[in-house]
Formats: sequence, structure tokens, C-alpha cells
Amino acid sequence: MEWFKRNPVFYPVLGLMLVVTVGGMLYSSKHHERLAELKTQYENKNLQFQLFLKRSPAPTKANLEALDKNYNQLFEEFRTARKSLNLDTYDQELFFGQPPVSHNDAFFSIAKYVEDARNLAISTGVRTPEDCRYGLSEYENEGPSGDAIERVHKQTKIMEALLQTLFDSGISELVSIKREASILSDKEGAGARVSTAGDVFSLSRGRFASESNTFDSLAFQLEFVGQSLSLRNFLNRVSNSSLPFSINEIEVRLNRESGSGEERTAILENPFLDGGGSEGEISALRVPIISENESQFVITLEFLEMSDEANVSLSDDTEKGGGNV
Repeated sequence: MEWFKRNPVFYPVLGLMLVVTVGGMLYSSKHHERLAELKTQYENKNLQFQLFLKRSPAPTKANLEALDKNYNQLFEEFRTARKSLNLDTYDQELFFGQPPVSHNDAFFSIAKYVEDARNLAISTGVRTPEDCRYGLSEYENEGPSGDAIERVHKQTKIMEALLQTLFDSGISELVSIKREASILSDKEGAGARVSTAGDVFSLSRGRFASESNTFDSLAFQLEFVGQSLSLRNFLNRVSNSSLPFSINEIEVRLNRESGSGEERTAILENPFLDGGGSEGEISALRVPIISENESQFVITLEFLEMSDEANVSLSDDTEKGGGNV
């Protein structure tokens, strides 16, 4: 025991360290399984956390609040766009009414439209072709059938409004009114357009919202003869209308270099006429400086509508993200 007496501090410390070491080994061995379980849980949770961080955006509370705020801002801009495009300024049910329920009803509805258009042209003094069917010569002998009934009914109501506006604008002659060719269904040939002669056409330029899934449109083309004043009157009436029209293209055609061979001896509405002055002065202002001053105009326009997909989205939750973010 003399070695212990010679080192009374060293050996007790050494013994204590051995005891601590053995105790630590026993403790580690006892909790080895628990440690392995915790490591596995950590790896799983860390992997899940990394996946959440890689999501765009990460579903944090702040991001969800930002998404809801952004959704509300976009929806307000969407409402503003609808209002600026006149999509909320008219009653669709009142304007279009109920489409005909059958093939025969559609035929008689079209016949009434043609007769009303002819009477309107006569009452306003506008010349029209003798065999003019006002955009619906395809259905001179029979009405549309199947899915075409609703589309043709809409086109009829829109063309009726366009003709009323055009005839009231002071034109002298209606050359034609055309509607956009119908698109066949997938069963009939996806993307193919019906080719019928006469009063249908295809847009040569892009649509108003060609890249959008929110808006659809029905296109029409008006060709008429008149003074530039009548063109301006028509464009102003269309722009100020409560209906969602968008002008796609305007083309001017001259029958000859000096203009139309038709003479116009009076101006229906002179923008410089203020209503004052004598009767002689007023009459003088109504006489055009150049009598052969009529041109042939071709106007392509679109009637805007909400697409079916957008209407379905609006029928869902339109105020909040609704948890779908």
C-alpha cells in the first residue's frame, strides 16, 4: 500500500475516472436504442422540413396571409376589368332572353329578325341588297339544330343591336353584315371551322384576348357605305354603348381614286352645327363641300363574354382563397 501512500491524490482520482467511465458506458449502452430512434426521427423530420422549404411558396402563416391578400387584389383588378369592358353594365338574361327550344322555333325567330331588319332599313332610308339576309343566309330555308341554336340566337340578338346602331348613324347603304364561322366540336373535327359561303368570315387578326382563358368573344363584320361622319357616329355609339363591344379592325375601301360615284347632297349631322344662326346658314352648313365624299367601310368587332371556365370559378369562393392556396 506504499504506492497509495506515496500518491494519495493520484490513485483516488484515477479510480473515480474509472468508475465514471464504466458508468458512462453502462448509460450509453442503456440508451443506445433510444438514441437510434431519435436519430431516425430527426432524419425524417429534417427531410420533411426541407420538402416544405422547397415548396413554392412555403406554407407558412405569413405566406398564406400574403396569398390571401394577393388573391383579393387580383380579384378587385378582375372586377375593374369586367367593369371597364362593360361586362357588368347590361343584363344578359334581359338582352339575350331565352333561346328557342326547337329547330322550328329557331327558324321562325330568324325569319322575324330578318323582317324586322328590313323594316328598320326602310324606315331609316338605308339601301340594302335585295336578297340580304342580314348575316343569316345559311338559315333561309331551315333553322339551326342541336348546339348551334343557342350560339345563333346570341349572334342574332347582337346583330340586331349592331344594325340598330348602324342605321341610326347616318349611313347610306349596308353592303353586308357577317358573323364569325362556328367552330365544330371535337367529335366533328377539333378546331375546324364551318365553311359556308356568303355571310360568315374568319378573323384575320388575333382576338381581343387570344392568350386569356377568362374571356371569349363573338366576332362580327360590318361593311357599309357612308361619309366619314357616319363612321365616327357609329364608332362613338359603339364605344358609349353599355354592351361589351371591342373594335378589332377598321378598313376603308374606295370605289375609285376620287371616292364613291354616289353624290351626297346633305350631311345628316354636321359636328360644326351649333344650332344658332338663321335657317339659311343652318342649311348651308348641312351641305357637304365635296358631294362625292362617301367611302366603303369594313369594321370588324367582337362581343366579349366571360368564358365558361371563368364563370365556374366565379361561382365558387370569390372572396377568399378558401384554403385552396
